[in-house]
Amino acid sequence: MRILIIGGGVAGLVCARALHRAGYDVTLIEASDGIGGRVRSDCVDGFILDRGFQVLFTAYPAARRQLNLAALDLRAFDPGAIVAWRGRREVLTDPLRDRDPAALIGAALTGIVSPADKLRTLQLALRLRRQTVDEILAGPDRATLTELKALGFSDQMIDRFFRPFFGGIFLDRSLQTSAKCFRFNFKMMSDGETVVPARGMGAIADQLGAELLRAGKVRLNTRAVALLNNADRVTGARLDDGSELLADAVVLATPAPETARLSGLPMPEGSLGSSCVWLATRHPLYRGKKLLLNAEDNAFVNTLAPLSAVAPTYAPSGWHLYAAAILSVPEIDDSTMMARVMVDLHRIFVNEAAAMTTLANARILRVDRIPFAQFPQPPGLHPNLPDNRSARRGLYLAGELTEASSINAAILSGERCAEAIQVDLPR
Repeated sequence: MRILIIGGGVAGLVCARALHRAGYDVTLIEASDGIGGRVRSDCVDGFILDRGFQVLFTAYPAARRQLNLAALDLRAFDPGAIVAWRGRREVLTDPLRDRDPAALIGAALTGIVSPADKLRTLQLALRLRRQTVDEILAGPDRATLTELKALGFSDQMIDRFFRPFFGGIFLDRSLQTSAKCFRFNFKMMSDGETVVPARGMGAIADQLGAELLRAGKVRLNTRAVALLNNADRVTGARLDDGSELLADAVVLATPAPETARLSGLPMPEGSLGSSCVWLATRHPLYRGKKLLLNAEDNAFVNTLAPLSAVAPTYAPSGWHLYAAAILSVPEIDDSTMMARVMVDLHRIFVNEAAAMTTLANARILRVDRIPFAQFPQPPGLHPNLPDNRSARRGLYLAGELTEASSINAAILSGERCAEAIQVDLPR
């Protein structure tokens, strides 16, 4: 059985590897010069730069099934976050997981959120820890903002923590994303660690694709321009060089817009973009391995991530690497974007002379723009997402668009697509 997989992102790699191991004749084509899709890393002047700021949750069920986590040499962020607001930086943390006495004391004493909100957060973490993933995803859905208000969280807590923190995950500070996504991600962070591989997020794709690459099953720089049909069945793809690849089944493992173009089928609409400015400094801007959240209403930089503090391998000796994450793709040039990032960082560190000197000598390594980082996930969307089996015979779908926008969902979709093919087309 010949299986053609179009798209070398995480879902396509998982699907292709499973089918290859099951004895199918697999060919995976990827339009770019490398596998991984958005989960890639580059080496720039000795620094490891991911394609935008990304993390992995070690509690992801699908990741635990498909990845050798130990081999990735994972490095963990400290639990909680540092909240920057009106010239102050305050620590919020998870007392169930944080072992740093200074962070625990700082979080207990901070007045940036109320003691009642801290208690509600602890109660929520304990409740979600006791529930299974199926339980937290069951029942009716509503917006995350509505959920938080129903749980009794104050506007202060929502604005100063949940909007920048979960807004950074969902690329939606309005918190109109499905509360089921919120509960799932909250549970993942409570149950495990937030990590990056020592050699960058691209190590995930490298691990998934290693077996396929060794077997010669991957063709890079190969773009599909159209699907081939015989009667009412999809039978392969036409490539941009005019050649054709025939197959008993075709898997589209591409982002939703490209899947819609090739298949002609309805797919999740809309896109949420993100940007990242990578900065290198000679001295740390702050100590520790917590994310820094910009809680200002007019924030341009949403999150500052101390990558080299978490994983020293991300930067050459004597350097510190930061990812400044932006929840959009502004229609401005790189110079203007970098200037706006610096304005926000100067506001955050305005009262610290050493940090201001460090920023004055910072080196901008790269600006990443990801026009399609996620699709919007409003309440009630997920039950209506496409199935792995498409409405066209011989055509299957693998990718976030069948599950949700996350690495776990991409892996899960790749697994389920491979399972569907093995049921429909047994060897």
